[in-house]
Amino acid sequence: MNYQDIRADALPLLLAEPDLLVLDFRGPASFAQDHLDGAQPASDALLKALMKDRQRNRPVLVYCYRGNSSRDLCQFIAGFGYSRVYN
Repeated sequence: MNYQDIRADALPLLLAEPDLLVLDFRGPASFAQDHLDGAQPASDALLKALMKDRQRNRPVLVYCYRGNSSRDLCQFIAGFGYSRVYN
């Protein structure tokens, strides 16, 4: 496992990171209804951009409904060499 599962009480500290990328891995309707400030839908285009990005130390937070699907995406992102991936 190359990512970290975090607890909700650790979220404020992580959200204060200046270069944090927040990916919402829920459906479009849920994203439109509400999402974390600054979150982006986890689209194919965004994931392709991450694969090309050379800043692999940038913190990435991924979330979904219950933390299961986001866990898979965290492993995928960490597989590209990102060292600070959080679920």
